[in-house]
Amino acid sequence: MSLGAAIPTKRVLVVDDNPVNLRVTAVLIRKAGFIAEIAETAEDGLEQVAQNPPDLIVTDLQLPGMNGLDLARAVKKSPVWKTIPVILLTATHSTEGEAEAQRAGCEFSIGKPVDMGVFPGLIRAFLGGPASAADTTSLDELPIDELCKDFLATGARECRDLISQLIAIRVFMPELDFVGIRRSAHNWAGVGGTLGFPEITEQARALEALIESFNANKRGDLVRKLVELQNLFLHSVPVAQPVAVPRKEVIPKAKGAATAKPVILVGDDDAAIRAVIKLSLQAAGFECRTAADGIRTFSMALRDPPDAIILDLNMPRMSGLQVLSCLRVQWSKHKIPVILLTASHEQLDIVRAAELGATSYMIKPFDINDLLARLDQALAARKP
Repeated sequence: MSLGAAIPTKRVLVVDDNPVNLRVTAVLIRKAGFIAEIAETAEDGLEQVAQNPPDLIVTDLQLPGMNGLDLARAVKKSPVWKTIPVILLTATHSTEGEAEAQRAGCEFSIGKPVDMGVFPGLIRAFLGGPASAADTTSLDELPIDELCKDFLATGARECRDLISQLIAIRVFMPELDFVGIRRSAHNWAGVGGTLGFPEITEQARALEALIESFNANKRGDLVRKLVELQNLFLHSVPVAQPVAVPRKEVIPKAKGAATAKPVILVGDDDAAIRAVIKLSLQAAGFECRTAADGIRTFSMALRDPPDAIILDLNMPRMSGLQVLSCLRVQWSKHKIPVILLTASHEQLDIVRAAELGATSYMIKPFDINDLLARLDQALAARKP
């Protein structure tokens, strides 16, 4: 730390029973300029909260004993701790899971593997602080070689031990006996992609699905899947991940001359829809920027806030609701209009969008003229 750098004061408690994931998350939090404290169980985490309440809690969903949702409920029931934000990490992110996390009191839930370029910005969204070099965290800045070696060696050893146990047992194993295999698969799925091993994450999730539907006739399938994973652990090379672009202060862009074109950011993973919207916006006199996934949309919005955002609900890497949730925290004082586009008619999604302050909610297929009309109305409402 340089002599002029501010000494970290805000504290983040990380709760995760996987040592590699715990170390990665803690390093990212320290890189973002905060103090990272760790606990390997929810019970230990609650004890630390009782002794010295942190400013933020980041917890894995699946933990031994109490899970991450139980931890969130316990924190939110306390009149002393209820204001502490809780971020839930889960390897099985879904709309239903996000709703359950909200009911438990979590301010945000994010799917694993954690994106190293976005995670520091997410922490800053809750704890504040100016942009800094910490926001450019990449794999190269972490003790990645050591972490990768530990992850691969441990995974290969665990696979070997599990295979030996399955072969040695001659009778049908009750479901309870699969707790260890399921937990290993969950940890591999969550950590693999973060460290640059997406194929391990994919195969580990397939293993989880196989265990969920397991019966005696599938023992051979289970052994074969573990052998495939063991080979991946023995021979995989990490895939390089992109370095995050430093972001600017999150302040809505000042209006220029009267002739300046309003800037609209479109986030949608459907290339055809992006093209149609972009052409229509340009023809209507707007400047249009596009992004094909949630993380890219989030990053572009933070670097250079647009005048309005058109956001697809179902996008890879971060959903539209997740992007909106993060942006609303960042832009609590300067609300930028957000129009959500989705093929979903789910009432829960509509309610959640309204709670997050979405300006409008349109069901696909939509009328482009209706979209332009809503956009004009939203922009007009922002004028002083």
